[in-house]
Amino acid sequence: MAKQRVVVLGPTTDAPLYHERAEMADLDVEFVQESPKSEGEAIEAVRGADAIMMRGGWGTEQVIRAADEAQVLAVYSHGFNHIDVDAATDMGIIVTNGAGMCAEEVSNQAVTMALALNRQVVQTTNQLRNTGDWDRSAFLPIDPIDEQTLGIIGFGNIGRQVARKLGQGWRMETLVYDPYVEPWIISEYGVEQVFELNELCSRADYIIVVVPLNTETFHMIGREQFDVMKNSAFFINVCRGSVTDEPALIDALNEGKIRGAGLDVFEQEPVDPGNPLLQMENVITAPHLAGASTRSAWLASQRASQQVAAVLRGDWPSAGQNPEVAYKLNEKRRMKGSQGAIHGHGG
Repeated sequence: MAKQRVVVLGPTTDAPLYHERAEMADLDVEFVQESPKSEGEAIEAVRGADAIMMRGGWGTEQVIRAADEAQVLAVYSHGFNHIDVDAATDMGIIVTNGAGMCAEEVSNQAVTMALALNRQVVQTTNQLRNTGDWDRSAFLPIDPIDEQTLGIIGFGNIGRQVARKLGQGWRMETLVYDPYVEPWIISEYGVEQVFELNELCSRADYIIVVVPLNTETFHMIGREQFDVMKNSAFFINVCRGSVTDEPALIDALNEGKIRGAGLDVFEQEPVDPGNPLLQMENVITAPHLAGASTRSAWLASQRASQQVAAVLRGDWPSAGQNPEVAYKLNEKRRMKGSQGAIHGHGG
């Protein structure tokens, strides 16, 4: 039987692939590294691949449809909004992500931004650095964060860590909006589940968004949500820029509908230096850095490799994002004649 071909698309073609090789050591695989500079090069790179591991872009419909032999496409990131999941499903390709690879880091960024906004750390530093002015009146009053309400939108791995660290750690009343979370998880974390997004937005003092970007979450936070927020509320986004209607956020800040914001992400990245959000004193920002750490860097490789290895062994991956693909993938495996159905999932 021929070696299974694992195509790694990334910025270089000479990565050592330590975790990839370790996780698939028991499999008869051939690693092929490609660094496509165009969609056409990416299309050629994925032809004949049994598995695709992808850093960055090239998850377009055209590229995915060229990978007609592939069983799995794994991204090294937590987010997979750059992948055409519908095309992958139609082609019988499981899409997986690095679920959990940076939950600690992203939740830490959210907590850091909440505390920095509460204590106005960036603003006071800028005042002292730029003018030497010791006047504190502009920063008062400061409400005790342990007497305020935290609202978390999205209660997956990252949202739960935010609840544990900020909600429990600072004794905040914690609200959660996530229509897909299981009731036992709500009970385990001691939070209150609300079933209307606007209810959370109207009650919370700190609103933290940690959802994947998809058709359901695109611009889920817009003018309607900002209009019901407290004018003392802080809004924090550490997931994807396009879950927020950015012009609506800019208007809400300019009109005093909310007190401030913490943004790790923007709708356009890299962000336009002329973006008004960068000029606002009550907004703190970062260049999509929330998931970065020395640990998440190697965890990304390990998690992606584990997902691919599971599929090539005939198992359903723990982070499979399109369960409806199972039937088509099993048909593809049967047509090859020597592979049985994927274990651990129907179809």
